[in-house]
Amino acid sequence: MMLGDGVGFYRDENGFQCELAKGYFFLTFPGHKLDNGPLKGQKWGELYVGFSGDIFKLAQRRKIISPKHPVWRLEEPTLWIEKLQVLLQSETPLTQQQDFRRAVRFFDFLLDMLEAAQPIQNNPHTSDWFDLACQAITADLHHKIDWEELATSLGMSYHTFRQYFRRRAGISPLQYREKHRFELASYLLANALHHSCQDIAFVLGYTNPDRFSEQFKKRFGIPPLEYRKQHSNKNK
Repeated sequence: MMLGDGVGFYRDENGFQCELAKGYFFLTFPGHKLDNGPLKGQKWGELYVGFSGDIFKLAQRRKIISPKHPVWRLEEPTLWIEKLQVLLQSETPLTQQQDFRRAVRFFDFLLDMLEAAQPIQNNPHTSDWFDLACQAITADLHHKIDWEELATSLGMSYHTFRQYFRRRAGISPLQYREKHRFELASYLLANALHHSCQDIAFVLGYTNPDRFSEQFKKRFGIPPLEYRKQHSNKNK
């Protein structure tokens, strides 16, 4: 896809992310999850071409195109946009020979464009969305999270965010939060002896201490008070 107008963003499942502007184009690959769109308040104009076939599979095997280098930038995009528009406006092939000839023409255009373009490097100055998400999920365990709002702040729908997060963390955002909550609970029970179990339950967002005790026992096999007796002795 080539950006013809506006400013946007690109991010994918490998953690690659960058901003997009006119003259930037990116390649997509089957099974490779990504997210892109305009920045807030920006227009978004795009030229998109979908292609498949042995010639493109060969290009990927030869590493001419690769998900590791998805985004490229052209210094003088106007000429390339015009060429691409001409290709897109060509007549629909009626025979296999015409279809193959059209694929070859596009592949030749793609190779020329890749030779003229510069690959974009992952932006080292931009915080990884995953790190930002983990910080937001665990920053305040007392209050509930608005998952839709969190996903929006990261430039994604909640469905996309949940998919990407699970792919990176191996568990869902909610499971990640619960894991962190009980890791903190076990630490506080063993080390913060001046805090009661009720205090710890409140810090972790439980208004009902019995509910906290029930969930803690389900996870660790013993109630919070018993856990404190066993583990605080080890830390003396």
